Amino acid sequence: MKNYFVYIIEGERTSKKNKRKKILYTGFTDNPQKRLQEHRTKKKSNFMKIFQIIPKKIVYLEQVKGYMNALIREKQIKKMPHNKKITLIKTYMGY
Repeated sequence: MKNYFVYIIEGERTSKKNKRKKILYTGFTDNPQKRLQEHRTKKKSNFMKIFQIIPKKIVYLEQVKGYMNALIREKQIKKMPHNKKITLIKTYMGY
């Protein structure tokens, strides 16, 4: 079974309406560094392009076995309230 990574990217929304608003974007991939670069260049990343988001860095990374397990975990994290995502990130970063 192939390994995947569920990630959270910290970024900034730069639209005129929401100047410099920080956001957390959750996704999953088999290659986190390549995916971050795709987000930065807006390749295969409609969300970043449409909402004018500048991805800064990966702030959370969780290894998961299998595509379906990664998809399920991504959806669990996406449903979390913002404060729980912050707690998850702080735990991961060792704060």
